[in-house]
Amino acid sequence: MELAEVVGHLAGLRRFPVRGLGGEAPDEMHVQGAGLAGDRVFDLYDEAAGALLSARACPLLLRYRARYLDPLVRGDDLKPWILVRKPDGDEVALSDSAWLDDLSKRLGRAVRLRPRPEAATDDAPLHLISAPTLRFLEQQYRGPLESQRLRANAYLELPESRAFEEDRWIGRQLWIGDVLVEIVRPCEGCVVATLDAETPERSPGILAAIARGRGGRLGVHARALTGNRLRVGDPVAIID
Repeated sequence: MELAEVVGHLAGLRRFPVRGLGGEAPDEMHVQGAGLAGDRVFDLYDEAAGALLSARACPLLLRYRARYLDPLVRGDDLKPWILVRKPDGDEVALSDSAWLDDLSKRLGRAVRLRPRPEAATDDAPLHLISAPTLRFLEQQYRGPLESQRLRANAYLELPESRAFEEDRWIGRQLWIGDVLVEIVRPCEGCVVATLDAETPERSPGILAAIARGRGGRLGVHARALTGNRLRVGDPVAIID
């Protein structure tokens, strides 16, 4: 018989419809395939260079935020459900070229949107991080470090655990509510943590804190095996 020990609860969820842009934090969302429905399904490209745009190279991207009209959306054609909020607060449909024109003008180069080809085949699309890990980093940084900056999908409160406890779960399985998750590997190179999600300014102190903490590794990559929906407040239980 399968035994599971409850070790905490799901304290937060985040999803990023367009990789590189700011995202959303609904209280619940569907699981689709191995990850969250609608997470990182589009990419932005520098049209002239034919290169992927990232928040590391273009911090301005973080001032544009994408969200779904319905947090519980799922399916293969999600573009009609996505809205983008520009830095001036105006919100338009993802299909509206106005926000891309605005971004292109600010960056001084043409930017295009395209579906992320590997979104459906990523073997471990979920990024999980624990509250003890964040608290440790805050001690190193000597200041608050919001979980949103780390662009993790799931933020786990583990009252009795220590920092980087999630690293000990590699190769194990856990339940988050009714979703069975397998922990696959550590998440390395959390570069966006050096950027402020609100004012996209570089924060080298955060990067130094991460380097001191665990060589740049923050959280773990995981995949969903079974289950339908994740909800903030769901219990987290490790399978023995």
